[in-house]
Amino acid sequence: MKFRSLASATMMVAVLAFGLLTGGTTSPAMAQRGDLVRIGEVEADLSNGKVSLDLSNSRGVFGELRIYNRGAPIMIDNVRVRYSDGSVHEERRTIDLRRGERTRPIDPDRKPKFVDEVIITYKTDSGSNRSAKLQVYGVQDRAGAREQRPSRPIAKPAPDKPAKPKPVVTAPEKPSKLPIKTTKAPAGGRCVGEGNLLIAKGNVGFGVDRDRIAVGGKFGKFDRIRLCVKDNDIELIELKINFVTGPSTTLGYAGLINAGTRTQPFGLKGDRFIDSLEMTYKKRENFSGRASVEVWGEIAEKWIDEEAELFNEGWVKLTTGDTVGFVGFELDKSPVRSHKKGFKQVRLVTRDRDITLDYFELFFADGKSQKIEAGRKRIEPGVGFGPIAIDGGPRIIKDVEARYRSRFFDKDAKGNERATVEIWGRR
Repeated sequence: MKFRSLASATMMVAVLAFGLLTGGTTSPAMAQRGDLVRIGEVEADLSNGKVSLDLSNSRGVFGELRIYNRGAPIMIDNVRVRYSDGSVHEERRTIDLRRGERTRPIDPDRKPKFVDEVIITYKTDSGSNRSAKLQVYGVQDRAGAREQRPSRPIAKPAPDKPAKPKPVVTAPEKPSKLPIKTTKAPAGGRCVGEGNLLIAKGNVGFGVDRDRIAVGGKFGKFDRIRLCVKDNDIELIELKINFVTGPSTTLGYAGLINAGTRTQPFGLKGDRFIDSLEMTYKKRENFSGRASVEVWGEIAEKWIDEEAELFNEGWVKLTTGDTVGFVGFELDKSPVRSHKKGFKQVRLVTRDRDITLDYFELFFADGKSQKIEAGRKRIEPGVGFGPIAIDGGPRIIKDVEARYRSRFFDKDAKGNERATVEIWGRR
């Protein structure tokens, strides 16, 4: 090989030397060759603002992560990734993630690790009933897939030292829990009557001994809550209430809740929004059945007459909870929490599935009523029906009667769930 000049020869030697020096070294990002493997997925309620995904049982180690969105658009503020070695990565940037889109690589410049948890915070959409369906993927090769999670480290005992005698302190006995009392729940329709809203619902499996039911949103504060159980009995050991702000509250009740019954009311202060409920119950070995749990709350008087107007653009949830069937129209009459200030507008919202709405009628405290015809119109989640002006408003609403049914053919429906219908009012 001939070089035109000494400078050219010198440059070629430098390039070759650099290649020799770097040829045996590969950055973590370059080393992450493999396939994008889905680790888990979670549904993010846009009215909540935060969702977490437990990945502590995922197999193998993963390189860079990505998040795909299969649902409603979401504006992500931060992605917190917690690894099994105790390290944490914070992806603090605004991510406008629309349906069908995915994020840029998250935490790419590292060696593959075991992922324990992904926590996503995002901009809330008050009053929204939409959800983003987020899927977490990670880059994984064959070797990474075969990696076994290390067992949790156990601290080595310290060398024996002469121990000073300690005074014997008797721990105070924990107060015994109050027994749960139940009554038979109605066979259909609302589980609880006047002044109560369906806060949340979930399915409980018995392969584990605890479950978390997410509530989220700022649609109400409650003086008391009750549980309604269907399909299978639950032997409750502990019920913990987590609030959006401030410390949690553990309710001092325990006992058997038979299927088809509702518990007595459990008292709260009615001054904070509920974030979630954590249930601890007796595990049932070799049992594959599930129990359906509904959480109902009695609206605080201060909320409906004073505080509610400051949230959800002034809309106040008046009734909710009737899960309607697919065959034939159902007539549901729901009592409204007593209130002192009247309403000028109403609207109807459906969740989980489309409904066919025939009509709904408002019954006022003065004995008069207003019927609102819908002509068997299809009502979709996220769209709703209304707002409708109340004749002669503002007026005190005593009851709401509605006639509707769930639509069987709905490709966007949430699983096999039937529709849940809500009536909202604005002053």
